[in-house]
Amino acid sequence: MMRFFSIGIEENNLDLKESILRKINDTKPEEFVIEEKKAGNLLFINYILYNPYSSGPWNLVREKLQHHIADIVTDLILNDMQKEIIERIIRDEFFYFEKEDMKHICKEVLAAILGERNGENRLSGLKNSWHSRIRERLIEHLDTNSEIIIEGFIRFRLKDFTKELIQGIGSIADELLIEKEYNEFIKLLRYFVEIQEPKISEVHVVVEDDRRYVLLDDSYRVINNDILKELAKEISDKEISYDDLLISSLITIAPSKITIHDCEKIKNTELLNTINKVFRGKVSYEP
Repeated sequence: MMRFFSIGIEENNLDLKESILRKINDTKPEEFVIEEKKAGNLLFINYILYNPYSSGPWNLVREKLQHHIADIVTDLILNDMQKEIIERIIRDEFFYFEKEDMKHICKEVLAAILGERNGENRLSGLKNSWHSRIRERLIEHLDTNSEIIIEGFIRFRLKDFTKELIQGIGSIADELLIEKEYNEFIKLLRYFVEIQEPKISEVHVVVEDDRRYVLLDDSYRVINNDILKELAKEISDKEISYDDLLISSLITIAPSKITIHDCEKIKNTELLNTINKVFRGKVSYEP
């Protein structure tokens, strides 16, 4: 009887144990028997060869088993342990987030890795770019070691993999912070609108060809009071966009109803989203 290789996992990780045993039993070379041994808080899964002299040259048997184990452990790291690794990184590196925010970040990271997330995404190619590298490092490790403890291998041999994950998670965490700050900003603007009496009950927003905005009252007369003149003056005094001026003007007027005409001319969709959020239920559109 000869023990060729052992794979060590944390004993209390029952899901991982079930997954690795299933993968091993589905794909292991038929001449090997699997044996489980506990050592402290670790469970070792041993590959036992009961008749080593009838299985061919040892170097070929060993190489065959190396590749088998490398395939299994690579798959475990990139698939079965993926969520666990991400959750641990979030707990360790982004501990200042609330639990619900941590869950949200984890969900978004998993979606990004699967390519199910819009926008710039540095995590979408993670599995493909790391599969061969992880597999090669596993084979290198097994060239000189008969044991591999998966958690230790990730911690010490895949530091660059973990670093890349941290950077990707950090980008998504930053997006969440920006979104939370934006929502707080919207709440503040909404509060300013709600505590004011409408200066004009209805405002029509007309987009001109040069993308400037003209504000009309309910009788379709140009709104041009002193406050708006002062706001308009800031365009020449500071680098304020026409979009910012429109938002500032609408908040200053605080109308009960806003009708936006020719909205297809407005290329900044975020502007429309902001107006809708600040003036909830008060915005309509006309062609």
